Amino acid sequence: MQDNIFTVKDLSFAYGKQKVLDDLALTLHEGTITTLIGANGCGKSTLFNLMTKNLKPDSGEIFLRDKNIADLKLKEFAREAAIVHQYNTAPMDISVEKLVSYGRTPYHTMGLSPNVKKDEEKVNWAMEITDTLKHKHKAVSQLSGGQKQRVWIAMALAQDTKILFLDEPTTYLDIRYQLQILKLNQEYNLTIVMVLHDINQSLYYSDEIIAMKDGKIIAQGLPEDIITPELVKSVFDVELNISTENGKPFILPI
Repeated sequence: MQDNIFTVKDLSFAYGKQKVLDDLALTLHEGTITTLIGANGCGKSTLFNLMTKNLKPDSGEIFLRDKNIADLKLKEFAREAAIVHQYNTAPMDISVEKLVSYGRTPYHTMGLSPNVKKDEEKVNWAMEITDTLKHKHKAVSQLSGGQKQRVWIAMALAQDTKILFLDEPTTYLDIRYQLQILKLNQEYNLTIVMVLHDINQSLYYSDEIIAMKDGKIIAQGLPEDIITPELVKSVFDVELNISTENGKPFILPI
């Protein structure tokens, strides 16, 4: 039986008077890929930002294992979970290697590393598996959109955490690297929480789907158990056919 790694209880959040999330409860399991799906404005990005400590809830609690993340300092949280946002910026002249090395800062004290050799090994490993090692001396600003995306993913992997939050991780990536990134949990036993707009990628690579609408979770479970034409209609307000491939649901236009 898989252990619970994140537990969300009675979570609510509003931007001013506009309520975005209303009394949410959910559990995420260790070693799985869980993807948040829903139409724009459904609250999935807000939930993502609350779970990654980028926002503070108005009410409710989020537990990482048995610890309330509100009680964790950012450095403590960064030793547990790495985050890749959809849009990222870096200084114009920073090199790929330098940017990826920032993934090691949660383990540093007063800017000093307790284990320089381990830092170097983790940084090189992260660049190698994201195919960015060959660009290590280049300025990030010189890279293509897809290459930059892989550098940010490499920085997150260099943190050496067991939890990875990915916001639209396949943006700018060609199909080869999309597949590589989406298989990270199989190869390195990571727990991955994603926001993805490509619903078929979500269904094929996810162990669990969380479908959201109007700030509420309307379904959570295995893709093959919960994805129906009725659910797709409710979530996205569009009628689509559901087929299967390798036991996973696959959505087709009517």
